[in-house]
Amino acid sequence: MANILIFGDSNTHGTVPLVALGQSERFPAAVRWPDVMAVATGHSVIAEGLPGRTTVHDDPVDGGARNGAAVLPAVVLSHTPLDLVVIMLGTNDLKPRFATSAFDIAKSVARLVQITRSCLPDVAVVLVAPAPVLETGALADTFAGAEMRQTGLDAHLEAVAKQAGVRFLRAGDHVAVSAVDGVHLDAAGHLAFGGVMAAFVAEIVGAAPNPTEKLSAPAPNTPAPNTPDLNAPDPNTPEPPVTLERLVPPGWVDYNGHMNEAHYLAVFSDATDQMLDWAGMDTDCVAQGFSVFTVETHIRHLGEVNIGGRVCVRTRVLDGGGKKLHLWHELRVGDQLCATGEQLLLHMDLTTRKSAPPRADVAAWLAAAKAAHAPLPLPEGLGRYVAQQN
Repeated sequence: MANILIFGDSNTHGTVPLVALGQSERFPAAVRWPDVMAVATGHSVIAEGLPGRTTVHDDPVDGGARNGAAVLPAVVLSHTPLDLVVIMLGTNDLKPRFATSAFDIAKSVARLVQITRSCLPDVAVVLVAPAPVLETGALADTFAGAEMRQTGLDAHLEAVAKQAGVRFLRAGDHVAVSAVDGVHLDAAGHLAFGGVMAAFVAEIVGAAPNPTEKLSAPAPNTPAPNTPDLNAPDPNTPEPPVTLERLVPPGWVDYNGHMNEAHYLAVFSDATDQMLDWAGMDTDCVAQGFSVFTVETHIRHLGEVNIGGRVCVRTRVLDGGGKKLHLWHELRVGDQLCATGEQLLLHMDLTTRKSAPPRADVAAWLAAAKAAHAPLPLPEGLGRYVAQQN
């Protein structure tokens, strides 16, 4: 098991997007991306996230020990031994009160790398460029001019990482900040980014020998490239297959004592991934440039899902085989239908980042499933939108 330190700001802390200034809500532990990463990898992850933390600046307005460079040595040394340090800072430096540029922010992050290595010369380091901010919502004035000042920041940070010989990842390639306040990730963003970082970190330190139960469904057996998955169901079977079945862990609880709404999206996302894996969209397929992007998801919450309950998801292919993939998920606990998820995805060519037909074997499997499921009655609730009357 590796010891990993994440040194960041409010998006590491798990701050909920602010509707108004002065809020200080925090997502439950199981939603925050460092915790998602920890569960997915089985490693020990220490999240040192402070809202408002800068790289090297004292905050003349909000005060507090927000100067990252000033506290980093104590933070690093207090958590030794460490195998990996992840640094994701720079967002708060974009505030007009610091009057700095993207180039200088990157240089400030380089100083944090130097400080880390002066404390622990052999530790691995990852630099993460934060997702770009938007000047909107409650934090629009706090980050006035930030969109212009952040121009080129990712490129400067990547140059810093290359010069320092450390790994680099652009968060903005995988997630976007919430439109509610333009700075913070929403729950879905945390869950998605936690998965991204889990895979990225696993490349560096590997997976723990005995990881705890993952946030998502257990990973299916991955077949050799371009060979059928012998565990996959027959796509010609009329009944939609079970794409996920698992117990609801204690970490998924919300303040009402049942499963938090963010995890419904995670469950349906995992169910989609399972079906795509059966169809042949494995890691080799993605490496060849064939993938999918989600266009739209609509979730209906129809019944309560309690902690410790066993959820079962069946997934129907409404449209598949071409550029569009239209799925219908039904989540049950026992015989009770507790939620439905309707998803529209587009097959993508990752080299052009444009929609394209899926690989031939994937197209054939999904087309067969679509034909097999077509005689079934259309599901109740298909095409629903918020506030639509039954």
